[in-house]
Amino acid sequence: MKPQPFHNRRPETASTVLRIHLAALLLCASAAYADPRMTAHFIDVGQADATLLEFPCGAVLLDAGAQDDEHVATLTNYLKAFFARRGDLHNTLESVIITHNHLDHTRSLRAVVENFTVKRYLDHGMLDGAGTAHPKWVRQQAAARGIAVREISDEQIPTTGDRQGLTDAQIDPLSCAECDPQIAILAARRLEKGAWSEEDFENKNNESLVVRVAFGSTVFLFTGDAEEPELEVLTERYRDTSTLDADVYHAGHHGSANATTAPLLALVSPMIAVISVGQWNYGKGTLDRFTTWYYGHPRAQAVKLLANSIPYARARYTKEKLADKPMLFRNVQIRKAIYATAWDGHVRITATEASKFIIEPEK
Repeated sequence: MKPQPFHNRRPETASTVLRIHLAALLLCASAAYADPRMTAHFIDVGQADATLLEFPCGAVLLDAGAQDDEHVATLTNYLKAFFARRGDLHNTLESVIITHNHLDHTRSLRAVVENFTVKRYLDHGMLDGAGTAHPKWVRQQAAARGIAVREISDEQIPTTGDRQGLTDAQIDPLSCAECDPQIAILAARRLEKGAWSEEDFENKNNESLVVRVAFGSTVFLFTGDAEEPELEVLTERYRDTSTLDADVYHAGHHGSANATTAPLLALVSPMIAVISVGQWNYGKGTLDRFTTWYYGHPRAQAVKLLANSIPYARARYTKEKLADKPMLFRNVQIRKAIYATAWDGHVRITATEASKFIIEPEK
């Protein structure tokens, strides 16, 4: 079934489901339900990214980051518990997709490959700089472990025709009988800088794979750490299509100010947003620059944009620390359906093919 435009969906049904407190509900394998469903597991790995996409017939890991070694263990233990429940998947990930090779997206990669069977590995092919040790190791191990490696650049993505992104059997290896998911890459690393400045071109965040996942009429959008230059390319490429229209938006770059923009949200029109981010005071009192505290994540400006775009409320309001700038945080009440791993722990969003949702925050 092809994804349907957002305006054909039934938000009143989603609103009813969103307002139910779901912490006590049991989420079990898709096969136990009469209707097929998928679950996106936004795993709390601190100031880093790791999202497990669970389908009736398989699983995909999108980014394998961790804040530190403790959070590497968190991710591997989460996956072990997941596969213990989904014994039908035989400890196998159909693919691991790395949006870009920064350490907060790759730190757990080797541990994942060593502990589980990985059939396919996809990234943008850039192998210089911090965060590339594990992607290099995967390439060295690929033949022995039977991992198919795929590198994706922006030049491979169709920019004419229906403009639904790049997809094939490696990008989208799943074929579920109940409801066939569709995975596509909408943007990737540019090989030529074109009109970009040298600074924007060298910024590795702007090399992020942008991933669209559709399950029936339900759509999830992941923009990695893409900043305004890449987001401008993205919105221009798909501005007169429904390709960016998504129910669930994984807010870019841990909720930074330059990774969630008004033009993007106008095209996405999300019902739910999730931010993968560390505790607000992680790094406070240290000289470490690569921390939540130093960067000021999530930024109040980005959360306000999200709140203005999302029509539905959280089941339970929460007051959390948001940053006005690096190292300056204040308390803000979160009313809209915006979730964050720092506030909610692991966040699981289960969706049917008809865009009904169950949201299960850990906390």
